[in-house]
Amino acid sequence: MGKGDRKVIAVFGASLLDAHAAVRYVRQHEPALPVFLFTTSLPFPETESECERVIVERNPLKLFLLAQTVLWPYHVALAVATWDTEPGDWLVKLAPFCIPWFRVLVKNENHDFFPARPALVLQHARSRIPAQLKRSKEVHRWFLRWLFLQAARVMPTLPAAVFHRRHGSRSLQLIPSASSGSGVFRFPNHLKGWDWRRVTAIAESTDCRWLLFCHEQAEMPLDDLLPLFDDPRTFVVSSQMDFREWELTLLPRTPFRQLQPGEASQTLAPIGHVMLVDREKFLRLGIPKLSNGCAAWFTLFWKAAAAGWRSYSVGGHQPLTKTSSWPAEEAEFVAALIADPKIARLAPQEPHLSRGNIAFLGAAQTSSHGERPKVLLVSPYLPFPLSHGGAVRIFNLCRELSSRIDFLLISFREQGEFVDYAHLREVFRQVYVVDRDHKTGTASSLPQRVTEYDTSTLRALVFDVCQREKPDLLQVEYTQLGSVREAAPAIPAIWVEHDVTFPLYRGIAQVSGAPADALEAAKWTEYERNCFAKYDAIWTMCAEDRDAALGAGALPDRTCIVPNGVDTGRFHPQDGAAQHPELLFVGAFRHYPNVLAFETMLRQVMPLVWARFPEARVRVVAGTEPHRYWKGPLDDRIHLHQFVSDLRPLYAQAWVVLAPLLVSAGTNIKVLEAMACGKAVVTTPAGCRGLEVVDGEDCLIRQTDGSFAAAVVSLLANETLRDSIGKQARRTMVQRFSWTAIADAAYRQYLDLLAENSSWRQQTAGD
Repeated sequence: MGKGDRKVIAVFGASLLDAHAAVRYVRQHEPALPVFLFTTSLPFPETESECERVIVERNPLKLFLLAQTVLWPYHVALAVATWDTEPGDWLVKLAPFCIPWFRVLVKNENHDFFPARPALVLQHARSRIPAQLKRSKEVHRWFLRWLFLQAARVMPTLPAAVFHRRHGSRSLQLIPSASSGSGVFRFPNHLKGWDWRRVTAIAESTDCRWLLFCHEQAEMPLDDLLPLFDDPRTFVVSSQMDFREWELTLLPRTPFRQLQPGEASQTLAPIGHVMLVDREKFLRLGIPKLSNGCAAWFTLFWKAAAAGWRSYSVGGHQPLTKTSSWPAEEAEFVAALIADPKIARLAPQEPHLSRGNIAFLGAAQTSSHGERPKVLLVSPYLPFPLSHGGAVRIFNLCRELSSRIDFLLISFREQGEFVDYAHLREVFRQVYVVDRDHKTGTASSLPQRVTEYDTSTLRALVFDVCQREKPDLLQVEYTQLGSVREAAPAIPAIWVEHDVTFPLYRGIAQVSGAPADALEAAKWTEYERNCFAKYDAIWTMCAEDRDAALGAGALPDRTCIVPNGVDTGRFHPQDGAAQHPELLFVGAFRHYPNVLAFETMLRQVMPLVWARFPEARVRVVAGTEPHRYWKGPLDDRIHLHQFVSDLRPLYAQAWVVLAPLLVSAGTNIKVLEAMACGKAVVTTPAGCRGLEVVDGEDCLIRQTDGSFAAAVVSLLANETLRDSIGKQARRTMVQRFSWTAIADAAYRQYLDLLAENSSWRQQTAGD
């Protein structure tokens, strides 16, 4: 039998399911004849196994022409058309009618097969009139989308302008079925060559719980991704592909910074090289019928965020680069938004939590241990490393209390700062880190430092953690975070005033005489006075600060002293003093009083000291980015250090420690640490404010005139005097400033506040 006499069956299908159903149907009724399958999508393996030949061509016109060439030598006993595909596949639908012997079987949208006789085709056409009217609307939408994309090429800012004006504010009410099954189905090349029919068909046919969309060469351990699905709201967890910093994008699609390995960040549209997806939620959202893979994912993420589902980026070990703009993908997404009013009416339910600037390590731990009171502590600075006095206080005090208090931490992160989760989690059960991803203005009735930290992200995070964890107490550290109270007004709250700040700024204004400083002092006075009334307890560091708070309206029965302390086990006298005279100044320059003190030392003290000891060196520990705050020239005998993780070797080398502060508030931990190390300290009344130390015994207290320099010279010249003062300073620290005694006092304050708010605890337990 020649090739032209050989009978075959030709099946034409655009989608996997259509092709599979047609092949199975003809196989059941004509098992002997070979089947040639012509399709625009890769078929299922089981479909391919039942065909003698499979021709795949994504372009419908090319497929139409190719079918004529391939089938011409054969006797086509039957050609099967699948008419339940999309309107754009009309060439695939018509191809069977152009194949001799023109015997055509049609599969309709009801999955029925009928012979293509004129009467039956006419009947089918009549039944399709309502659907065609609907499709005419879809064609109209397609035209509008095409028109918008052409305009976006000429006006690159058009998509963002249209997006911000057109999208709505509604949430999407979707309740997915409970996630079931196990295992992972892998989709390669998920961003290029998006085939929504194939994706839909496979997602519907597999019983795997997760779908893994990834590049063929991409690798990432799923152990870093799977734990986040313990939260039933999780939709996608992806590997971080890049970072955005201050780059503005239509949708936040990448974290603010490069995440540390294992660190996760909720991001609205975290497109990555590896994306693990909850299959049930994926199907519930509906697969976007778009050709651009990134635009399709934008649409999915937009709908998921409107449904209240969360998506995350997870950091890896490979170095990343800053993100580039995606104008074509964003324009395609906005065009789809315009074309579909249902999607355009939506908006994310958690816009402030999904900007990619909140990070945590691994899945959130939600279980508390025992019956310990639960305290949510909010800080503008990380408590570890111990790079400044506030970190020293928070970390050491909370460490002493961690066996009695269940601490949670929300903290800002300074730019470039490494988050040491290992040390932080020794004290805090869960740690949330916030990056400031917006730049603040200066035109505000609030103090400048308050506006830097008063972010919508922080407020949203405090509210969210309080809703989930239901802490017994909210503890807000530092004056500049006082307005955080508004994010959780019902929870009993403590405001820890490391410095009662308005007297400090009044002092700065008096020293500088600048109108701008006077205005800032007035802002601090008004701000602090308003915040005092909103807290259930105010903690100050010393009696002077408590008196200042009371004078500004704080209530006496709510305001108490929980002083600073020092780790006398860690900071203790050591050998190793420098061979030549060496002085030590410790004070982060980002705190303006420290800059004033440094300038005083440089201009007024050291010239007199060098006149007597020209070989004396000064080591200055100025914290991160000191040259941002001090731009003047420095003598060669001054050695400027940035952040130093362990100050003990510098204390050991120093002959004398200097603290020439003109203004101060709270108490200075750097003075306590120097005295605990057995060092002779020369300071001012402001520098030892609130410590109740004795001049001439614990340290030397002088004004910043010639007497300060004279005291330094006397100590450098008299080793016996240095040793005597250093030993007495050590004894005072051990007797009065250990963290253990301070922690006991703080714990009593917690219990008293909880007892006063017992109704809150009962309500929380009931919820």
